Amino acid sequence: MSDLIDDFYSARNLLYLGAYPQALAALSTLPPTNETELKSLQYRAHLSLGNKAQVLREIPPTTSNATLQALRSLALQDATQLEDLLTADNLQSPTFAVIAAHTLLAAGQKDEALRLLDMHPRNLECTTLTVAIYLGMDRLDLAQKLVARVRGWAEDAPVAQLAEAWTALVEGGQRYNEAYYVFMELAQASAVDTARLYCALAVSKMHLGQYDEATSHLQSALEADPNDPDTLANLVVCNSLTQSSEARARYLEQLAQVAPNHPFLRDLQQADARFDDALAAMSK
Repeated sequence: MSDLIDDFYSARNLLYLGAYPQALAALSTLPPTNETELKSLQYRAHLSLGNKAQVLREIPPTTSNATLQALRSLALQDATQLEDLLTADNLQSPTFAVIAAHTLLAAGQKDEALRLLDMHPRNLECTTLTVAIYLGMDRLDLAQKLVARVRGWAEDAPVAQLAEAWTALVEGGQRYNEAYYVFMELAQASAVDTARLYCALAVSKMHLGQYDEATSHLQSALEADPNDPDTLANLVVCNSLTQSSEARARYLEQLAQVAPNHPFLRDLQQADARFDDALAAMSK
């Protein structure tokens, strides 16, 4: 575990827990001994806070730093700009690989993102993102195997605990409770109240059928960030399950305004299209 801890360890944990202002505050106290790593974490926090214009303003298009070029691509959601950057030298950097993988994921290129991440099997960020991709691909088996391997060398790391809790939510059954307590312990240990953690707690409670508690966590998430897309998506789901149609419509409209390309909305549109096709087929 000790070999995983560097000057940026706390800031990375805060970033993954969704505590972006706190991550920026932690980074502001560090000396610029590794300027690329420092700036990459700062810019990722700013992107998560919606400060895209600031990132693009501060990283010139002419920069020769490959990691910062990848960050510009991420800010622009333009994977085509990565094509000339995916060289053997650049891919030796796990920081570059993580940023490039996020950009590829936004473009729907999951296999290519996995290829980059697989080059760094002992990097926590790379393995955690790989687990998230596997779960999104309905490959629970691969996620479980990777989580088990990571447990052997990074069990106590908050980022590794997050990956294990995400996997537990997909496994289901008694694991829902286990995931809830992991998220709760992470919130208490880090002493931060973030929309991401409240949302994770709410998802655990929804799986357990405890909708009042789920709603309470989601309201806390809204207080932490009134426009958090994942919170709004889960409020749509929760109000659908409790048959609160008026609230569901309100949160759905807000989600469409703040994150029109959110995966939940795309899935909903695809489901509506399939339903319409089925109705059309039945009417023939």
